[in-house]
Amino acid sequence: MKNNNRFRQLQNLARRVVPFAVRVELRRSLRLVKEIESRRLISRKIGPREGFNCLLARGQSPLRRPGIEATPLLQDGKEKNVYLAAGAIDGVVIEPGEIFSYHALVKRPSRLRGYRLGLELHDQQEAAGIGGGCCQVSNLLYWLGLQAGLKIVERHRHALDLFPDHQRSVPFGCGATVFYNYRDLRMQNPHREAVRIGLSIQDGFLRGEVRSPIDLGLEIGIQELNHRFQKDREGVV
Repeated sequence: MKNNNRFRQLQNLARRVVPFAVRVELRRSLRLVKEIESRRLISRKIGPREGFNCLLARGQSPLRRPGIEATPLLQDGKEKNVYLAAGAIDGVVIEPGEIFSYHALVKRPSRLRGYRLGLELHDQQEAAGIGGGCCQVSNLLYWLGLQAGLKIVERHRHALDLFPDHQRSVPFGCGATVFYNYRDLRMQNPHREAVRIGLSIQDGFLRGEVRSPIDLGLEIGIQELNHRFQKDREGVV
């Protein structure tokens, strides 16, 4: 317990002393070196929908949610960012044994690539950042991956759950945050057939699906257990 408290104290000290941007670039450099060997397993092939006739999973999420306050600038930026990220992923085909990597397809968000300021979290605090809001794409992908029986290789939970309870249909804790490049969403295809991920923007919704060429005989259910609200010194969790 003492060691854990000491580690947390050092973490908090580093956050105060070392600027956020410096810490981010250090982590990004370390990640690039770490994943050199795994690049050959990453899926990058984009294919047409033809031939993928069996629906494994389907989902959607609204681009604008009641209960979330954001300036028009950040809201519009978020919608543009979601459109770009979804377009980079739409149609990716994951062969048996291959790994889907969010960052391998979306790459680093930048103004030159069309990304805008959107809402994101820095050290568990709301902030504006280039590419902010793209976690809506990774959230939906994670939910689709669970339903399609994909093996979750890497996934990071949000520090804060920003989704309102209004018309909520996804269990708590089912989000997946991404931050280039050291917080990735990676899912491996354990099936005997390739699968294809489709993403699109329609009627104010981000829509997604996972398909395979044939029926894989899957029957997957996801149930939320032991969910509760707990009050502590910092508020309600």
